[in-house]
Amino acid sequence: MKTWRIFLILIALAIFGSSCDKLFEDEQPTKSSMEGVWMVEKVVNEEGQDITNKVAFPIVGFHLSSDRTIISTAGPLIMYIVYGENKYTEIASKIDQVFNYTTLDFNGGEFFIGGGVQKNFTLEMKLEGLPGQKALTTLLEMIGIGNDYLDVVVYHKFHDISVEFYDDYNSMIWTIDEQTSAVYNTKDNYGNYVLWYGWPTNSFQKCQILLRKQVKDLKDLIRDYQ
Repeated sequence: MKTWRIFLILIALAIFGSSCDKLFEDEQPTKSSMEGVWMVEKVVNEEGQDITNKVAFPIVGFHLSSDRTIISTAGPLIMYIVYGENKYTEIASKIDQVFNYTTLDFNGGEFFIGGGVQKNFTLEMKLEGLPGQKALTTLLEMIGIGNDYLDVVVYHKFHDISVEFYDDYNSMIWTIDEQTSAVYNTKDNYGNYVLWYGWPTNSFQKCQILLRKQVKDLKDLIRDYQ
């Protein structure tokens, strides 16, 4: 009887182990899974409020390329994350004048992630007014940024953003929480990073971002929503 019990236990462990192996085999490398065109379906702030309509002009979209570059319509979303709910409210009426994506000009950035299956990545987004710096300067002045920090381009980098997938890798969730840290830079005339002290890096807005994979490119998506 004991022999049969041991035999059954060994079979159960073998089946369980095989299932686990299959589970890990089915997991795709995170970087390649992130690549492509994504549209933000929902942004939920730290208080659990859906603030998607506040940051979509007309949509929030990302194109993540295999070389880690990003083009996006996420300028307003990044402004919201960097400066928080209260400051963003002060400039909300001017946002669509600065980030006018109907002209099909986009904000740039990069993402950084290790090989294989990862749980976190780094997002770097450039904030610059479209079509030029003058408009963004107006927003920064409204927020209270001093003249010494009104640089042409600010690179906002967020480390350890959680990333997870579901619905067969057609949906993705980014979570910016207490594990996430930030650093803001400009670049000198040699292209080297220089720390930007125009705004504290410990006061960014925590949020969760739900993205859905798209078959169209960003330009076509924007045209659909005009």
